[in-house]
Amino acid sequence: ALYFGGALYYSGDTLEYKPGRSQTFNSNGVNDHGRSPCSENLCTYYGDCTKFCIRSHQAWVQIKQTKVFLVPSVGLGSWSGRAEIIGFEAHDVGLSIEALEEGFFINDTLVSCRSGEPWIMPSGTDASRVPGDGFGWYDTNQEHIISHSAFRNCGYRSADYDQYDSSPTRGCDSNPDTGCRSSSSVFTMLSHSDAFNPEVMQATKDIQFDDCGRRFRLKNFNGDADGSRISGRLQNWVDTDGSVTGFNEPSVLASGQPEAGMWWEVDDDMFEDHEAPLKFWKLGNGPERGLGHFRVEFDQSVHTDSSQCGNGNLADCDTIGYVKHMGSRYNSDNGLPIKSKADVVGPTGGFGWLFELFAGAPLNMKFIDIEAHPDSPMMFSIVYPTDADITVTANAASWCSYTQGAVCSEVFQEVSSITEVRESLGNTYHFDSSTGLLTVRIIQTPQAWLGKEAESGFIKPNYYTPGYWGSGYALSRFERSGIILPKLEYGPWLEISASCPQNDGTYCTGSRQAVPVDVCQAGYAQTAYDTCCDGSD
Repeated sequence: ALYFGGALYYSGDTLEYKPGRSQTFNSNGVNDHGRSPCSENLCTYYGDCTKFCIRSHQAWVQIKQTKVFLVPSVGLGSWSGRAEIIGFEAHDVGLSIEALEEGFFINDTLVSCRSGEPWIMPSGTDASRVPGDGFGWYDTNQEHIISHSAFRNCGYRSADYDQYDSSPTRGCDSNPDTGCRSSSSVFTMLSHSDAFNPEVMQATKDIQFDDCGRRFRLKNFNGDADGSRISGRLQNWVDTDGSVTGFNEPSVLASGQPEAGMWWEVDDDMFEDHEAPLKFWKLGNGPERGLGHFRVEFDQSVHTDSSQCGNGNLADCDTIGYVKHMGSRYNSDNGLPIKSKADVVGPTGGFGWLFELFAGAPLNMKFIDIEAHPDSPMMFSIVYPTDADITVTANAASWCSYTQGAVCSEVFQEVSSITEVRESLGNTYHFDSSTGLLTVRIIQTPQAWLGKEAESGFIKPNYYTPGYWGSGYALSRFERSGIILPKLEYGPWLEISASCPQNDGTYCTGSRQAVPVDVCQAGYAQTAYDTCCDGSD
């Protein structure tokens, strides 16, 4: 087995090594890069060892043509930062690879969880107590891409898991010599946490299942009796060619937990996976489909309550509101529960997300950790009292002020329709004074600038917009094998501020209307979160 987790870094003129899960950020004058491999010696490049590795200097640990076998736990575990695993093979393992990485690429890999050869085990245990898992999507603030890889005889064989393959030799059974643990699956997705939740961070291409048993599992180490947690409801995964879903076209796998409501039920052409459970849907069934994420802060007394929403500690995590898709199709649905850790990730490109908190509309909302595809509008709406005065502002990271000529803040302009907001650069809002419905388009901006004063001002960048000084890209991303995953940036934020005559210091307390939003024109019916069809068809 292989384990990467130490840090090699300079402390002054001394090259130091720290083993294990090293992650020190600017502690006592030492920065081991926080598991961030860097191509430059920061001590000499900046003259300051505590600086962080900038994007253009980021490096990747690369492991090529490596095999592991007969490992009852993890074949390759990596906590070392960014890495590329090329031509890797794992045979007779509990789990092929486990990684906590902000940029992890697996390509041309073969995972054979069980070869059929008997395991010689110590007294008191046997092979059926060892997992036969392929790969586990991990944690939060990660980017993982797997391409051109095959999984063989992974996942438990049971009549409960024959949705994709009913072969009598698929996967592994409870045989003490050649079997695997009954919870084994090809892919696992962590679902125990309310604190560390997935954004848009995992994608696959050209994946092959060879004689596999159970394919998918939402993994809560506290057991199924723990119920649904935020991380389980937000699970999502882009299958760029449909080789995992079987659609053979770009598609998404997303949480099928009932507590998520209809959040991931984008249309009637979905496939229901019963193993995890998951929902599969096609990106091409709508004009601008994608995925987007933000975290929103609005009430520090809620967000800082340490008794709520922990990391697998069975803490309570009370629902304080809901977000759901706009339109009559979703009128009867509560939506996705909002908790004190107000993470939202979901299908974009639709008619929009309607956000509602039980306590009312906040006086201030701060959107951070934004991930949004430039071509898939992430439309956000919330109802305020009709007498509210609204200001919306986009802000670059605080150090933008050191960049000469950069636009660091943009006050949004009010426009007369939601359509104008959707088609804008992402610097407008619409407020319906008759209903109180506020709508904005949330875009992902560069980290430390929003545009150039000498040019067009505020911009809506795409993935090919150059960086401020003409090098690199304006938007952070992880890109491999023709796949682009967005990377959230720390620092920039979008802010909605409301002045309400009636308020309690945190929320507007004036009356708000129930707003039935009809997204379809007369004679049309809503058939998906992003589509209306002629009702006569």
